[in-house]
Amino acid sequence: MLEDTLSRLEAAKLRWMTGGEADVRSDPFASGAQGVEAQLRLLAQAALFRQTCLRPSAPSKLTMVEPLPAPPLPLLSTHLRPAFRHIMQQQDRSIWQGLTGLMAARGVMAHPFDWLPPQDTNGYADIYIPYAKWKAGLDNHEMELTAETWQDMYPAERRNAFADLRAKDTTAARAMIEAYGSTLSADERLGLIDCLAQGLGADDIPYLTEVSTKDRSAKVKARAAGFLARLGVASDRDEAKELAAFMEKSTKGIIRRRKEIALRRKLNGAQQNRVSALLDTVTFTQLAAALDITPDALADSYVTEKNTTALQFWGLCARTAPRDALLIYWARLRSDGVANFSRLAGITDQLSRDQIMAEAQGLVMSADLTDLRDMLAVTGPDVGRDMSDALLNSPFYRAQLDALKTALAKRATGDGDYRHDPMVAQFGGFVTQLAFLVTAEHARRVASDLQKRGLHAADPILHPLNFNIALQGKTP
Repeated sequence: MLEDTLSRLEAAKLRWMTGGEADVRSDPFASGAQGVEAQLRLLAQAALFRQTCLRPSAPSKLTMVEPLPAPPLPLLSTHLRPAFRHIMQQQDRSIWQGLTGLMAARGVMAHPFDWLPPQDTNGYADIYIPYAKWKAGLDNHEMELTAETWQDMYPAERRNAFADLRAKDTTAARAMIEAYGSTLSADERLGLIDCLAQGLGADDIPYLTEVSTKDRSAKVKARAAGFLARLGVASDRDEAKELAAFMEKSTKGIIRRRKEIALRRKLNGAQQNRVSALLDTVTFTQLAAALDITPDALADSYVTEKNTTALQFWGLCARTAPRDALLIYWARLRSDGVANFSRLAGITDQLSRDQIMAEAQGLVMSADLTDLRDMLAVTGPDVGRDMSDALLNSPFYRAQLDALKTALAKRATGDGDYRHDPMVAQFGGFVTQLAFLVTAEHARRVASDLQKRGLHAADPILHPLNFNIALQGKTP
């Protein structure tokens, strides 16, 4: 009976869709005095069939979903939510972090119906941890870090609690990671090892020694070895002597007669590969001892360059150099114009917030900026008036404006399109990152500068700046 009804409905539907009428005389199912009445009857029968025969079956198992956590900050204003969703359409983690960080700095957060944080909340404001836990289906009540709650805590929540414990009681924190650290993934272990930088002391040497030799992850071993080197603990000196053999000492300058240490110039491919491997394993103190000089003397005499090997040497220095030697070499990088934000990012754990911002402000005016992502990773969003002034007065900002003006002039004469001009191929990304960094007042100034150079006020490139301007909140 059901199959017969379905076939008649299908035949009548086909006649109807092709402009014909239901066959009243031969089809009693759709009978009626007129063709229109027959079609109405057919429509009613189809609706009744759908309601009675095509109802979805109940699921075999229902899962209770917890209510959304109460927002710790006011939610973004309704009129700004479409702009927020538009910017977040870009599948770029740095944009997600920058935009949500800017909002948190201004005292608001994203509406959970517009965006929920990913499982890995590293780099996002802590206010989004409860929503990440809710998304993962975990219990959202607050827990204190104990032996019983260690496994139950969300990774970001566990790291924050461990950092707080380390600040209060270094011995208790070390005992906690000794007992339960091995149960975590390599990335989580690495994050907790990083927390040991606060209050690092001789009591940590036995645990760090064990990690540097027995941990399953090479990067965790390297981080532990770096902390040991900061504490003056040496390991394999033979590799340091091998690396020192690839270096040469010289004297530069007629008057000052400055001592200089650098890699030998004529190294073949195999030797260069070996040097690269040694720079990842040797510590700064070991290398200084192999060269028969002090760590401070090595920092004061090793060349400052921009090549790959020099970048690796900076990594060795940032990981393992004593603080005094590290600051000596960083000062030389600054004075020689080699310092940049990617290098500064490697030593932020050894600097205070005020020191970081002071160094960043100096880099803005002197460094060869190429990507504001590195600066955003170091300073965070909404850097305040002084840093915003420095950014908008920097040679990098002026060069970007000149490049845009040139490209727009080419487009006006039919000689190109600014969106595809190689000089400003990343101009949209530059404006987006700049919008996350500056205050609302400076964002308005940037938008005005761009429009004066020919950019239309409705150009999508300006959307992040307009969002910054419209976002209400505190202005540092």
